[in-house]
Amino acid sequence: MVPKLSLITDQTSSVASSRPFADAMSALASGVAVVTCELDGRPWGMTVTAFASVSADPPTVLVSIDSDATAADALAASGRFGVSILAEDQLAVARHGAAPGKSKFLEAFVDPDHTDDASPMVAGALAHLDCEVERTIRVADHTVFFARVRAAHATHFGMPLVYHSRDYRTLGAPAGRRPPTEGRTTCLAT
Repeated sequence: MVPKLSLITDQTSSVASSRPFADAMSALASGVAVVTCELDGRPWGMTVTAFASVSADPPTVLVSIDSDATAADALAASGRFGVSILAEDQLAVARHGAAPGKSKFLEAFVDPDHTDDASPMVAGALAHLDCEVERTIRVADHTVFFARVRAAHATHFGMPLVYHSRDYRTLGAPAGRRPPTEGRTTCLAT
């Protein structure tokens, strides 16, 4: 039997209420990335899950950031940013970049040898994109930055850190816990 989904709309409005909307969106698993830039000459970054590929030709991505956040001002001023896609063992950097009201300078987390791009790269990230802002659009309380990818680096080593149901997780279990199996498994559907 399929469970009934709860109604997420406010009966007095044609727009969903914020809390039920947030509850519904927490069901969507997202990769965890840190958007990086230079701020006052120092590497700075903010953890995001609202990041997506827009096009492969030309390579284009988008990131959505609270318009009142320091990151929105920094990205708009510099016109460039990086995106480091985090591995499952990078929970500390994810929490650092997500801490509200805290300094988000990244000296402890960046790759000091990565100097060929304009944006700081988180050391050990699964991938890093160096991006140049093409367009910004303000939508409600967020600014969406569309950017061309100028350089891309992928390691393909390791598994991603994901965010689901308001918690960081690995593909096998909540982050920090061992997945249920240590080896690779085959698809049970085949």
